[in-house]
Amino acid sequence: MNRGDWMTSASDDKGVNILDPQELLQCAQDTSEGGRRKLAKAVSQFFDQRTLNPSEKDLASEILLNLIRQAEADLREALSERLSAQDNVPEGLVVYLANDEISVARHVLLHSPILSDKDLLGIIAARGQEHWHHIARRENLPPIVSDRLVDTGDADTMVALTANASAHLSKSAIRKMARYSLNCEQLQVPLLQRREIDGEVAVDLYMVVSQALRKDISERFVMSGHVVDQAIEDLIHELSNEAKGLRQTTPEMSSLAKRFNERKDITADLMIKTLRRGQIGFFIALFAEKCGLAPEYVVKLVQKDGGKPFVVACRFIGMMKSEFASLFLLSRHIRTGDKIVDQRELATALKNFDAIKDFDVQRIMKTWLKSPDMI
Repeated sequence: MNRGDWMTSASDDKGVNILDPQELLQCAQDTSEGGRRKLAKAVSQFFDQRTLNPSEKDLASEILLNLIRQAEADLREALSERLSAQDNVPEGLVVYLANDEISVARHVLLHSPILSDKDLLGIIAARGQEHWHHIARRENLPPIVSDRLVDTGDADTMVALTANASAHLSKSAIRKMARYSLNCEQLQVPLLQRREIDGEVAVDLYMVVSQALRKDISERFVMSGHVVDQAIEDLIHELSNEAKGLRQTTPEMSSLAKRFNERKDITADLMIKTLRRGQIGFFIALFAEKCGLAPEYVVKLVQKDGGKPFVVACRFIGMMKSEFASLFLLSRHIRTGDKIVDQRELATALKNFDAIKDFDVQRIMKTWLKSPDMI
């Protein structure tokens, strides 16, 4: 058979060109880059375009496994990418790819519907950090798999897991990660933003972290601990209330924001970091001080018309487009109570940010500063 005829060797009853297992072997002999791509495409089409009986599926799986063992990494990666979206591939083949080097395994680890909880637990036990990180990012990860990932004790894996909004975390996993976060600052913020966190866990986490911080300060500096202790106690109270959904902008926050503004320290970076830590009340105080509005009107800016007035205010205080994008994403919780932003919502906000003219920004803000009820 000529290699140029490889896609016309057989047809199913719908007239779709397919390949028999023997012909797949012949295709594998073409070691050129084009040949490897054709083979990867043919493999995916073999499963996608015909119904295999059990014996054919076993034979095809055996042949494909032999081909994969001989193929180079780029072929395995291309094959993994194609098969990761299909649900009629032999489980043994997908598990084989999932245990390959990470450049190959990542596609099926992230997306393949074939991998069962048992398969994932086996891969966690057999493989290392790179495989764990990708499993932690799978959609709708069940608690049994999340628990095992936490049990690895790997900080980066836990950070990836807490950042996965669709992952289901058990209360025991949350508590374990709270203990791990004592030595992993990266884990603290995303963990506190999880929907599974209740007030009790939040307070426990802040208390543990604050004790370590107090100890470190007392060992480094000779000073009265009263001021530091009071500041930490205030922050624990603030952050714990935020975690319980009891956010508020207190007079103390507004007073602190005023001092920050006098020092010219209210920057986009500070406001972004404040939101990332979950300090919504303090963010509102900072933004209010920066743009000259009362905190309640800042909340209205963020919430009204999908955040359109917020665009005007951000432009007014000289925010760059990238900084606005970060604030818009992080402030979603203020607008809707939901932390997940639809990409179309962000795209619309960025379009509005670009479209409005400087003259209009100044005109609108002048009106709002004079009559904020018009917001």
